[in-house]
Amino acid sequence: MPIQIRCQCGKALKIPDSAAGKAVKCPGCGKTIKVPAGGGAGRSPATAAAPSVPPPSFAPDVGRMDDLFEEEGFTETVEAVCPACRTPMPASAVLCTTCGYNKETGTRLDAHKTAGVDIDHGTLALQKAADDMVKDKAMQDKLLSGGGMPWWALALVLFMIGSGLTIAVLVVNASRRVDEAAPPNPMALFLALSGAGFYLVSLGAFIMIVVHAFKQSIGRGLMTLLIPLYAIYHVAKNWKETWRYLAACIVLGGIAGGLFAAAAAQVG
Repeated sequence: MPIQIRCQCGKALKIPDSAAGKAVKCPGCGKTIKVPAGGGAGRSPATAAAPSVPPPSFAPDVGRMDDLFEEEGFTETVEAVCPACRTPMPASAVLCTTCGYNKETGTRLDAHKTAGVDIDHGTLALQKAADDMVKDKAMQDKLLSGGGMPWWALALVLFMIGSGLTIAVLVVNASRRVDEAAPPNPMALFLALSGAGFYLVSLGAFIMIVVHAFKQSIGRGLMTLLIPLYAIYHVAKNWKETWRYLAACIVLGGIAGGLFAAAAAQVG
């Protein structure tokens, strides 16, 4: 005789005796329901108190309706249920194939979404626009941070402008003095001042190497300041952070030496 139980959604179900002790799904809400093993716990009080009466001869055979119950999923045995979407799954399974929930980590994996089926085209367009805005902002920040003139180049430009103005003032004052026999050589003075500017920037690059060594330890900073060979060793050991300072020190120092030599040749 069918077992009568009622789901939490209010739907009354009649389940064959062969499904006693198993878990079935409600056709109304899809929720899993445990069928009483005895068969009488889930029946209504009126049915449980009524005496057993043999079925009339014209009553249909219950076994003939098993196929209908199996088609609706009443006799499906449920070993485990996904905690996220309540979909039946094997007891040994870890990942739910319906929603992607991982029972061990408690996280949900994003599966591939088909446009027009799992997600609409408008949502895909909005997501793409948001990703493009993030990429554009990152590229703009990178360009702004890396743009502009380096500090040493700006210092050289300012020094050259100041040197030119100073030389112009000295030449004008010398030309107005009648008692001075030989006015200063403007080109030699300009070359000497330019060499001094390059030398100061080169010295600043070397000081940056020394500061980097002092950040690691006081001993390394003192050795880098006092021992030139150790300064080269420190740069080689910290090449990624200090190679630019070494290159500026060598190149600008060489330019300064050349300018000093040219100034001396102008005077001689």
